[in-house]
Amino acid sequence: MYLINYKRTFYVAGMILCVACGNSKKQQQQAAMMGKMKPTVVAAEVVPAVYTVSEKFPATLMAHDIVQLKPDVSGYLEAIRVADGSNVTKGQPLYDIDRSRYAAAYGQVAATQQQAEAELAQRQRDYERYKSLLDHDAISKQTVDQAYTAMLTAQANVAAAKASVTRAGTDVSHAVVRAPVTGKIGIAQIKVGDVINAGQTLINTIVNEHPMFADMDIPQARLPEFLRIQKGQGGDEKFYIQFGDGTRYGETGKVLTINNIVDPQTGTVRVRLVFENKDNMLKSGMSIVIVMQYGTPATQLAIPAKAIIQNLSETSVYTISKDNVVGAQDIVPGPVTDTMQLVTSGLKAGDRIVVEGIQRVKPGDTVNIAGAGAGAKQ
Repeated sequence: MYLINYKRTFYVAGMILCVACGNSKKQQQQAAMMGKMKPTVVAAEVVPAVYTVSEKFPATLMAHDIVQLKPDVSGYLEAIRVADGSNVTKGQPLYDIDRSRYAAAYGQVAATQQQAEAELAQRQRDYERYKSLLDHDAISKQTVDQAYTAMLTAQANVAAAKASVTRAGTDVSHAVVRAPVTGKIGIAQIKVGDVINAGQTLINTIVNEHPMFADMDIPQARLPEFLRIQKGQGGDEKFYIQFGDGTRYGETGKVLTINNIVDPQTGTVRVRLVFENKDNMLKSGMSIVIVMQYGTPATQLAIPAKAIIQNLSETSVYTISKDNVVGAQDIVPGPVTDTMQLVTSGLKAGDRIVVEGIQRVKPGDTVNIAGAGAGAKQ
């Protein structure tokens, strides 16, 4: 009885051991097969072509002239001669400030000038008479010298009186506030009867919007490129204004000037563009986007943007050798056009890169190519 049980136990144990060995061999075979399998990726060949690039730069519109009207005389506002929002010309009267006190001051200094001129005429006659008497030894030389000094003093008094008259006349003239530039006047900040303090009270603002400037910042590395554009030595670059709703202004602009310093905080340089503003759509202070559009040379290389691997400050792609081995290649990216990333350096025509399946491979892996595109431009 016991012998039979022992035999049964040995039989069952043997069967379990055989099954375990069989499973182990199967797993080893599956692992070996998996090890021989290569990851599959989609690749594209880098092909030179012509691309239309549209780069965007945040910018701010600035008027040709922005002048704040702050008169240099004090008094209450007597009259407003121009409606808010009107177009004004240089020298046009805009506002009248009470001039009564300035007119009175002018009359007083004008009278003082007349007195000084009369005094000078008398001193000149005295000097001429005393000088004639001296020629006949009928008067002392000291008396003549004193007459000459009195004449010079009278001349100085006349000059001082004339200066006072000029100053008083300026005050009278400046009681009428005139447009210093041609442009469009804004909304008045005061009303008739308000007291104006010289040099402090802001009456209004005149803006000359023809033409309009657009200021934007570019990386300092692109300074040589924009200097060539400014000199007319660039390519077919065109500059457009894009509004917040995505629409573009009809007129193109051009580079007017480039600032002479680099901002040490941002490493950028200020570039000023100029645009015509015939329909008055452009307003000073508007935040817009400058679209710089141009065509690349036929030798330009570009790759699908999804092939880019970004790691901190480094940009790279996975290349595929002729033996289908994956390698990492650093590149210097340029602008983006549609879904294509322009490449400044790091690749050459004919290179193959991984477009899809980047997450499944690493440098050194041998891969299968699921499909090679007609080119990187796809």
